[in-house]
Amino acid sequence: MNPDSKSVFEYIFGLTVPGVKLELSRVEAFMDRLGNPHAAYPVIHIAGTNGKGSTAAMLAGILRAYGKKTGLFTSPHLITPNERIRVGNTLVSDEFIVRKVEEWRVHIDELGITFFEVLTALGMEYFRQHSVDYAVIETGLGGRLDATNVVNPIASIITSVSMDHENILGDNLSKIAGEKAGIIKSQRPIFLGKNPEVVRQVVEQKSQLVNAGYVYVPDKVKIEDIKTHGMSQHVRCTIAGQVIDVELPLLGRHQVENFTNVLASLADLGFNLDASIIQKGLDDMIWQGRLQVLQKEPIVLYDVAHNPEGLTRLLDSLRELGRADSIIVAAFNARKNIQPMLDLLSKWSGEVIFTIFSGHSAVGKETLLHLGVNPKMIAIDLQSAYERALELSLNDHQSICFIGSHYLAESLFPMFDNAPQN
Repeated sequence: MNPDSKSVFEYIFGLTVPGVKLELSRVEAFMDRLGNPHAAYPVIHIAGTNGKGSTAAMLAGILRAYGKKTGLFTSPHLITPNERIRVGNTLVSDEFIVRKVEEWRVHIDELGITFFEVLTALGMEYFRQHSVDYAVIETGLGGRLDATNVVNPIASIITSVSMDHENILGDNLSKIAGEKAGIIKSQRPIFLGKNPEVVRQVVEQKSQLVNAGYVYVPDKVKIEDIKTHGMSQHVRCTIAGQVIDVELPLLGRHQVENFTNVLASLADLGFNLDASIIQKGLDDMIWQGRLQVLQKEPIVLYDVAHNPEGLTRLLDSLRELGRADSIIVAAFNARKNIQPMLDLLSKWSGEVIFTIFSGHSAVGKETLLHLGVNPKMIAIDLQSAYERALELSLNDHQSICFIGSHYLAESLFPMFDNAPQN
């Protein structure tokens, strides 16, 4: 990266503010100054606590397989912010980011635009310049006041909703669901994935209030069979009497549920569901950090599970894969309430090692000790944690699984030859 580009990226990262500053009117004013790029193409908007990124990646991949030029906006990134914005599988370039940020700098400073809001605007503009047929856009946090909620989508999807970011979104499931339901728009369909009854009630009530077409996905798409084969799973679903058989490259029943969200929305948008086209989209999809294989001997996995529901689903998936003896290496973000996750890990049948990823937002050793973690099971960094895991390993078939945050990737990926290097 040249010095000019580096200074612009430092400027963007400097726009990250303490606490979360959610205010949609500021984003609307910014977009208006940019000529409202988000209004130039059809948008499918996706919110949820867990599964929204995977749903977005699958949907974008399948739309591409149907021959549609598709933009994908996701967050957070693993290594570079460019990962958040792509058309097809091509990431936005440094040059585009630098040029646009320099062009918009006066507006950014005048309006007090944040890091995430800048990245959102860059995605919207990039998609406009590439004349996409569709843009699949994942919310950053919540929904109602999220920067992405400037869009007027042709359809919205809400994936699994659970407790997370309680200090911002609310201290109970009903309040959190209400924030997610903020993406529902009048006269536009809303697809709700499998969720507890309280979430269903909140979303259905909001749908009725704004006259949006409400679809509860489990009522529309039935999961008939799941068989795991190595690091993929064969899935059979039925929708409107049609059988769809695919090999899903993402593991766990929760990923099958995410896939059903995609099927339901595609069918409603008028796509003729063709299993061979859908399979091509899944095969071409790039989506990292979801039970991702970083190394095959011994097997090293990485999953971004970072809240109690996400961790529960990950541990269930490891059991389903016959890997209930996996050594877990966990590192957490200090902004999270990690006690419920520590409680879950205390019941894991395999060894659990705790470590600290680089950066100021990591949960440190002192916090782990204060929460009762055995000091012998704390490693100072990821490399030390991996070496400790190898020492504890009983055989070459026992897997090691790194979990806890997106922020592990930057230090984790360079440790393994099979991992992607940006």
